[in-house]
Amino acid sequence: MSKRFSLLLSTAAVLTMLGALPAYAADPALEANVRKTVSPQTQTWLADPAVVDAVKAQNAQNKSLDQAKIDAMDNDWKAAAKAKSANPTYDTIAANAVTKRLKEVTDKSNGRIVEILLMDNRGLNVAQTGGTSDYWQGDEPKWQKVYSGGSDLYMTDPEKDAETNAMLTEVSVPVLDPASKEKIGVAMIVLDTNKLGN
Repeated sequence: MSKRFSLLLSTAAVLTMLGALPAYAADPALEANVRKTVSPQTQTWLADPAVVDAVKAQNAQNKSLDQAKIDAMDNDWKAAAKAKSANPTYDTIAANAVTKRLKEVTDKSNGRIVEILLMDNRGLNVAQTGGTSDYWQGDEPKWQKVYSGGSDLYMTDPEKDAETNAMLTEVSVPVLDPASKEKIGVAMIVLDTNKLGN
């Protein structure tokens, strides 16, 4: 979770999971602005070979992990975050080349992009520009709605950040292999909604 989701489903729910309904129907103008901001044409780093290769490499590395091992890794991360103690897994992610690349993206966004979290096909963190309280996002809507649910975009209601007073929304989009068009992971991009027109 970033510091800063019966057998009978209604037709609307099914369409939402398939990405056929607006991700933020209450404010179509905001959704349109968000879609433009996070589109592959705008965020070209989504197809950056280094980003794609890092996600694919972690997918291969973690292919044999069972849920018990994922939970254990997640619990170790949570305990370290809560105690503010050493967290070797976080340190490795924070220092990797893709995290550095994503920090360049946020730094050059004129404040529009506040944070980026890159996840693999299991919902585990691959790269991140900010701290997270957990390592596994696979139990949260930001990963589930896009990777498992099939939506092309998932966004949260904008909320005021207590430190900056910015109105922030978390937006998740799929990460695709440019060659096969296969979905390989998810990117969660935190946007300052007040700066989307800048």
